[in-house]
Amino acid sequence: MEPVGFGVIGTGIVGGAWHAHVYANMPPAKLVAVCDLNEARAAEIGEKYGAAAVYTDYRQLLENPEIKAVSIATPDFAHREIAVAAAEAGKHILVEKPLATTVADAEAIVNAVRKAGVKLMVDFHNRISPPFVKAKEAVASGELGKPTYIYARLSNTTFVATQMLPWASQSSALWFLASHTTDMAHWLLEDEPRRVYAVSRSGILQELGVDVPDLHVAIVEFKQGAVVTLENAWFLPETEPNVFNFKFEILGSKGSFYVNTSDHRAVQQFGQEKAVLPDVFGLVSADSPRPYGFVLEAIARFVDAVVYDRPVVATGEDGLLVTRVLTAITESARSGRPVDL
Repeated sequence: MEPVGFGVIGTGIVGGAWHAHVYANMPPAKLVAVCDLNEARAAEIGEKYGAAAVYTDYRQLLENPEIKAVSIATPDFAHREIAVAAAEAGKHILVEKPLATTVADAEAIVNAVRKAGVKLMVDFHNRISPPFVKAKEAVASGELGKPTYIYARLSNTTFVATQMLPWASQSSALWFLASHTTDMAHWLLEDEPRRVYAVSRSGILQELGVDVPDLHVAIVEFKQGAVVTLENAWFLPETEPNVFNFKFEILGSKGSFYVNTSDHRAVQQFGQEKAVLPDVFGLVSADSPRPYGFVLEAIARFVDAVVYDRPVVATGEDGLLVTRVLTAITESARSGRPVDL
Protein backbone atom coordinates (compact mmCIF):
# COMPACT_ATOMS: atom_id res chain seq x y z
CA MET A 1 0.00 0.00 0.00
CA GLU A 2 1.04 3.58 -0.54
CA PRO A 3 2.23 5.41 2.58
CA VAL A 4 -0.26 7.82 4.13
CA GLY A 5 0.85 11.45 4.36
CA PHE A 6 1.23 13.16 7.74
CA GLY A 7 2.11 16.71 8.72
CA VAL A 8 3.47 18.14 11.96
CA ILE A 9 2.44 21.58 13.18
CA GLY A 10 4.80 22.77 15.88
CA THR A 11 8.38 21.49 15.73
CA GLY A 12 9.51 22.17 19.28
CA ILE A 13 10.67 19.51 21.72
CA VAL A 14 7.61 17.29 21.23
CA GLY A 15 6.77 17.88 17.57
CA GLY A 16 10.34 17.90 16.36
CA ALA A 17 11.74 15.02 18.36
CA TRP A 18 8.72 12.72 18.64
CA HIS A 19 5.96 13.25 16.08
CA ALA A 20 8.22 13.93 13.11
CA HIS A 21 10.39 10.97 14.10
CA VAL A 22 7.49 8.51 14.07
CA TYR A 23 6.02 9.68 10.77
CA ALA A 24 9.43 9.60 9.11
CA ASN A 25 10.28 6.10 10.36
CA MET A 26 7.02 4.13 10.51
CA PRO A 27 6.42 2.41 7.16
CA PRO A 28 2.62 3.01 6.77
CA ALA A 29 3.29 6.74 7.32
CA LYS A 30 5.14 9.38 5.36
CA LEU A 31 6.24 12.72 6.77
CA VAL A 32 5.10 15.11 4.05
CA ALA A 33 5.54 18.48 5.75
CA VAL A 34 6.37 20.32 8.95
CA CYS A 35 5.34 23.76 10.11
CA ASP A 36 6.57 26.16 12.75
CA LEU A 37 6.53 29.93 13.28
CA ASN A 38 10.29 29.59 13.74
CA GLU A 39 11.37 29.09 10.12
CA ALA A 40 14.88 27.98 11.01
CA ARG A 41 13.59 25.35 13.42
CA ALA A 42 11.06 24.08 10.90
CA ALA A 43 13.74 23.85 8.21
CA GLU A 44 16.07 21.98 10.58
CA ILE A 45 13.43 19.38 11.45
CA GLY A 46 12.27 19.12 7.85
CA GLU A 47 15.79 18.37 6.68
CA LYS A 48 16.51 15.96 9.53
CA TYR A 49 13.44 13.83 8.82
CA GLY A 50 13.17 14.26 5.05
CA ALA A 51 9.97 16.28 4.87
CA ALA A 52 9.21 17.39 1.32
CA ALA A 53 7.73 20.72 2.42
CA VAL A 54 8.40 23.24 5.19
CA TYR A 55 5.91 25.93 6.17
CA THR A 56 5.61 28.78 8.65
CA ASP A 57 1.83 29.09 8.14
CA TYR A 58 -0.23 26.08 9.21
CA ARG A 59 -2.93 27.01 6.69
CA GLN A 60 -0.54 26.25 3.85
CA LEU A 61 0.24 22.85 5.36
CA LEU A 62 -3.49 22.08 5.64
CA GLU A 63 -3.93 22.90 1.94
CA ASN A 64 -1.41 20.20 0.96
CA PRO A 65 -3.48 17.39 -0.62
CA GLU A 66 -0.87 14.75 0.23
CA ILE A 67 -1.48 15.23 3.94
CA LYS A 68 -4.28 13.09 5.38
CA ALA A 69 -3.56 13.65 9.07
CA VAL A 70 -1.71 16.12 11.28
CA SER A 71 -0.09 16.34 14.67
CA ILE A 72 -0.68 19.58 16.56
CA ALA A 73 2.28 20.00 18.90
CA THR A 74 1.95 23.71 19.58
CA PRO A 75 1.91 25.14 23.16
CA ASP A 76 -0.93 24.17 25.51
CA PHE A 77 -2.98 27.29 24.84
CA ALA A 78 -2.57 27.30 21.03
CA HIS A 79 -4.62 24.32 19.87
CA ARG A 80 -8.14 25.54 19.08
CA GLU A 81 -7.62 27.59 15.93
CA ILE A 82 -5.36 25.03 14.31
CA ALA A 83 -7.45 22.00 15.30
CA VAL A 84 -10.71 23.52 14.07
CA ALA A 85 -9.07 24.49 10.78
CA ALA A 86 -7.60 20.99 10.42
CA ALA A 87 -11.00 19.40 10.97
CA GLU A 88 -12.60 21.73 8.44
CA ALA A 89 -9.85 20.75 5.98
CA GLY A 90 -10.78 17.08 6.46
CA LYS A 91 -7.57 16.08 8.23
CA HIS A 92 -7.41 13.52 11.03
CA ILE A 93 -5.90 15.08 14.15
CA LEU A 94 -3.50 14.09 16.92
CA VAL A 95 -3.27 16.92 19.44
CA GLU A 96 -0.87 17.14 22.34
CA LYS A 97 -2.35 17.26 25.83
CA PRO A 98 -4.14 19.17 27.15
CA LEU A 99 -6.73 19.35 24.37
CA ALA A 100 -7.23 23.02 25.29
CA THR A 101 -6.90 25.32 28.29
CA THR A 102 -10.51 26.58 28.25
CA VAL A 103 -13.72 24.62 28.09
CA ALA A 104 -14.94 26.77 25.20
CA ASP A 105 -11.83 25.95 23.16
CA ALA A 106 -12.07 22.23 23.91
CA GLU A 107 -15.75 22.16 22.99
CA ALA A 108 -15.07 24.01 19.74
CA ILE A 109 -12.47 21.40 18.75
CA VAL A 110 -14.71 18.44 19.61
CA ASN A 111 -17.67 19.96 17.77
CA ALA A 112 -15.58 20.72 14.67
CA VAL A 113 -14.29 17.15 14.58
CA ARG A 114 -17.78 15.69 14.96
CA LYS A 115 -19.10 17.90 12.16
CA ALA A 116 -16.22 16.99 9.84
CA GLY A 117 -16.31 13.28 10.63
CA VAL A 118 -12.54 13.03 11.15
CA LYS A 119 -10.60 11.23 13.86
CA LEU A 120 -9.31 13.11 16.90
CA MET A 121 -6.81 11.66 19.36
CA VAL A 122 -5.46 13.42 22.44
CA ASP A 123 -1.92 12.31 23.24
CA PHE A 124 -2.43 10.93 26.74
CA HIS A 125 0.46 8.53 26.27
CA ASN A 126 0.50 7.23 29.84
CA ARG A 127 -2.47 5.07 28.85
CA ILE A 128 0.04 2.76 27.17
CA SER A 129 2.91 3.21 29.65
CA PRO A 130 3.74 -0.30 30.94
CA PRO A 131 3.33 0.47 34.67
CA PHE A 132 -0.09 2.03 34.10
CA VAL A 133 -1.21 -0.75 31.79
CA LYS A 134 -0.49 -3.10 34.70
CA ALA A 135 -2.42 -0.80 37.04
CA LYS A 136 -5.38 -0.86 34.66
CA GLU A 137 -5.28 -4.66 34.59
CA ALA A 138 -5.20 -4.82 38.39
CA VAL A 139 -8.21 -2.52 38.70
CA ALA A 140 -10.20 -4.14 35.89
CA SER A 141 -9.61 -7.68 37.18
CA GLY A 142 -11.00 -6.81 40.60
CA GLU A 143 -7.75 -7.73 42.35
CA LEU A 144 -7.78 -4.42 44.23
CA GLY A 145 -11.47 -4.55 45.03
CA LYS A 146 -13.31 -1.26 44.76
CA PRO A 147 -10.85 1.60 44.07
CA THR A 148 -11.33 4.07 46.89
CA TYR A 149 -8.39 6.48 46.83
CA ILE A 150 -5.73 7.59 44.34
CA TYR A 151 -2.74 9.77 45.11
CA ALA A 152 -1.00 11.19 42.04
CA ARG A 153 2.10 13.35 42.21
CA LEU A 154 3.63 14.62 38.97
CA SER A 155 6.03 17.54 39.37
CA ASN A 156 8.97 19.07 37.50
CA THR A 157 12.18 20.78 38.44
CA THR A 158 12.47 24.52 37.79
CA PHE A 159 14.28 23.67 34.54
CA VAL A 160 10.94 23.05 32.80
CA ALA A 161 9.38 26.39 33.68
CA THR A 162 12.49 28.53 33.39
CA GLN A 163 14.41 26.94 30.51
CA MET A 164 12.61 24.16 28.66
CA LEU A 165 9.30 25.88 27.89
CA PRO A 166 9.58 29.42 26.48
CA TRP A 167 5.80 29.72 26.88
CA ALA A 168 5.68 28.53 30.51
CA SER A 169 4.16 31.82 31.68
CA GLN A 170 1.08 31.00 29.58
CA SER A 171 0.63 27.58 31.13
CA SER A 172 1.27 26.07 34.57
CA ALA A 173 2.23 22.81 36.26
CA LEU A 174 -1.50 22.13 36.46
CA TRP A 175 -2.09 22.25 32.70
CA PHE A 176 1.26 20.77 31.74
CA LEU A 177 1.23 17.90 34.24
CA ALA A 178 -2.17 17.32 35.84
CA SER A 179 -3.62 16.79 32.39
CA HIS A 180 -1.79 13.43 32.49
CA THR A 181 -2.78 12.39 36.01
CA THR A 182 -6.39 13.54 35.71
CA ASP A 183 -6.74 11.41 32.60
CA MET A 184 -5.08 8.49 34.36
CA ALA A 185 -7.61 8.63 37.20
CA HIS A 186 -10.53 8.90 34.76
CA TRP A 187 -9.19 6.01 32.66
CA LEU A 188 -8.33 3.70 35.56
CA LEU A 189 -11.56 4.29 37.45
CA GLU A 190 -13.76 4.34 34.32
CA ASP A 191 -15.65 7.09 36.10
CA GLU A 192 -16.17 10.85 35.88
CA PRO A 193 -15.36 13.56 38.44
CA ARG A 194 -18.21 15.38 40.18
CA ARG A 195 -16.52 17.90 42.51
CA VAL A 196 -13.09 19.45 43.11
CA TYR A 197 -11.44 21.32 45.97
CA ALA A 198 -8.08 22.96 45.32
CA VAL A 199 -5.41 25.30 46.60
CA SER A 200 -2.44 26.88 44.88
CA ARG A 201 0.58 28.90 45.97
CA SER A 202 2.74 31.41 44.11
CA GLY A 203 5.96 33.34 44.60
CA ILE A 204 8.92 31.08 43.92
CA LEU A 205 8.55 31.03 40.14
CA GLN A 206 7.61 34.71 40.06
CA GLU A 207 11.01 35.50 41.56
CA LEU A 208 12.55 33.47 38.73
CA GLY A 209 10.68 35.51 36.12
CA VAL A 210 7.81 33.11 35.38
CA ASP A 211 4.47 34.48 36.60
CA VAL A 212 2.53 31.27 37.22
CA PRO A 213 1.56 29.34 40.37
CA ASP A 214 4.28 27.25 41.94
CA LEU A 215 1.93 24.39 42.73
CA HIS A 216 -1.63 23.14 42.76
CA VAL A 217 -3.00 20.52 45.14
CA ALA A 218 -6.51 19.30 44.39
CA ILE A 219 -8.95 16.76 45.78
CA VAL A 220 -11.25 15.36 43.11
CA GLU A 221 -14.36 13.38 44.05
CA PHE A 222 -15.60 10.91 41.45
CA LYS A 223 -19.25 9.94 40.92
CA GLN A 224 -18.84 6.36 42.17
CA GLY A 225 -17.15 7.51 45.37
CA ALA A 226 -13.41 7.39 44.72
CA VAL A 227 -11.30 10.30 45.96
CA VAL A 228 -8.23 11.44 44.01
CA THR A 229 -5.49 13.78 45.21
CA LEU A 230 -3.55 15.59 42.48
CA GLU A 231 -0.25 17.24 43.40
CA ASN A 232 1.64 19.26 40.80
CA ALA A 233 4.59 21.61 41.31
CA TRP A 234 7.08 23.34 39.02
CA PHE A 235 9.78 24.20 41.54
CA LEU A 236 11.62 20.99 42.39
CA PRO A 237 15.38 21.61 42.65
CA GLU A 238 17.40 20.93 39.51
CA THR A 239 19.67 18.64 41.52
CA GLU A 240 16.95 15.97 41.35
CA PRO A 241 18.18 13.02 39.23
CA ASN A 242 15.23 13.34 36.84
CA VAL A 243 13.42 16.40 35.53
CA PHE A 244 10.10 14.89 36.67
CA ASN A 245 8.88 13.20 39.84
CA PHE A 246 5.98 10.83 39.19
CA LYS A 247 4.30 8.77 41.93
CA PHE A 248 0.89 7.11 41.61
CA GLU A 249 -0.86 5.09 44.31
CA ILE A 250 -4.18 3.24 44.13
CA LEU A 251 -5.88 2.03 47.31
CA GLY A 252 -8.75 -0.42 46.91
CA SER A 253 -11.00 -2.36 49.25
CA LYS A 254 -8.91 -5.51 48.71
CA GLY A 255 -5.44 -4.25 47.82
CA SER A 256 -3.13 -1.47 46.75
CA PHE A 257 -0.99 -0.66 43.72
CA TYR A 258 2.04 1.66 43.62
CA VAL A 259 3.71 3.17 40.55
CA ASN A 260 7.04 5.01 40.66
CA THR A 261 8.30 5.92 37.21
CA SER A 262 10.82 8.59 38.21
CA ASP A 263 13.09 7.33 41.00
CA HIS A 264 12.25 3.67 40.53
CA ARG A 265 15.81 2.57 41.46
CA ALA A 266 15.75 -0.33 39.00
CA VAL A 267 18.91 1.11 37.44
CA GLN A 268 21.19 3.60 39.18
CA GLN A 269 24.26 5.32 37.77
CA PHE A 270 26.70 7.38 39.82
CA GLY A 271 29.48 9.62 38.55
CA GLN A 272 31.86 12.20 39.96
CA GLU A 273 29.43 15.09 39.45
CA LYS A 274 25.93 13.63 39.31
CA ALA A 275 23.70 10.63 39.89
CA VAL A 276 21.39 9.37 37.16
CA LEU A 277 18.38 7.08 37.28
CA PRO A 278 18.13 6.00 33.62
CA ASP A 279 14.74 5.56 31.99
CA VAL A 280 13.83 1.87 31.85
CA PHE A 281 10.13 2.31 31.07
CA GLY A 282 10.55 3.49 27.49
CA LEU A 283 9.65 7.12 28.10
CA VAL A 284 11.14 8.10 24.77
CA SER A 285 13.91 6.66 22.61
CA ALA A 286 14.01 8.91 19.55
CA ASP A 287 17.45 7.68 18.52
CA SER A 288 15.94 4.40 17.32
CA PRO A 289 15.12 4.15 13.61
CA ARG A 290 11.74 2.71 14.58
CA PRO A 291 9.21 3.93 17.17
CA TYR A 292 10.38 2.61 20.53
CA GLY A 293 9.13 3.50 23.98
CA PHE A 294 5.56 4.24 25.01
CA VAL A 295 5.67 7.95 24.14
CA LEU A 296 6.53 7.19 20.52
CA GLU A 297 4.24 4.16 20.53
CA ALA A 298 1.28 6.42 21.36
CA ILE A 299 1.96 8.43 18.20
CA ALA A 300 2.34 5.17 16.28
CA ARG A 301 -1.14 4.19 17.54
CA PHE A 302 -2.47 7.33 15.84
CA VAL A 303 -0.90 6.11 12.60
CA ASP A 304 -2.71 2.80 13.13
CA ALA A 305 -5.97 4.67 13.71
CA VAL A 306 -5.60 6.64 10.49
CA VAL A 307 -4.23 3.88 8.25
CA TYR A 308 -6.07 0.83 9.62
CA ASP A 309 -9.13 2.50 11.22
CA ARG A 310 -8.19 1.29 14.71
CA PRO A 311 -9.40 3.02 17.90
CA VAL A 312 -7.48 6.05 19.13
CA VAL A 313 -5.73 5.90 22.51
CA ALA A 314 -7.82 8.78 23.94
CA THR A 315 -10.73 10.63 22.36
CA GLY A 316 -11.62 14.28 22.10
CA GLU A 317 -14.31 13.69 24.72
CA ASP A 318 -11.60 12.40 27.09
CA GLY A 319 -9.64 15.58 26.45
CA LEU A 320 -12.71 17.75 27.05
CA LEU A 321 -13.35 16.03 30.40
CA VAL A 322 -9.79 16.76 31.52
CA THR A 323 -10.09 20.40 30.49
CA ARG A 324 -13.33 20.72 32.49
CA VAL A 325 -11.63 19.29 35.59
CA LEU A 326 -8.51 21.47 35.35
CA THR A 327 -10.63 24.57 34.76
CA ALA A 328 -12.64 23.72 37.88
CA ILE A 329 -9.43 23.23 39.87
CA THR A 330 -8.22 26.64 38.75
CA GLU A 331 -11.52 28.22 39.82
CA SER A 332 -11.55 26.41 43.17
CA ALA A 333 -7.99 27.53 43.93
CA ARG A 334 -8.94 31.11 43.03
CA SER A 335 -12.17 31.23 45.01
CA GLY A 336 -11.26 29.02 47.96
CA ARG A 337 -14.49 27.06 47.43
CA PRO A 338 -15.34 23.62 46.06
CA VAL A 339 -16.55 23.53 42.45
CA ASP A 340 -19.14 21.07 41.17
CA LEU A 341 -18.74 19.60 37.72
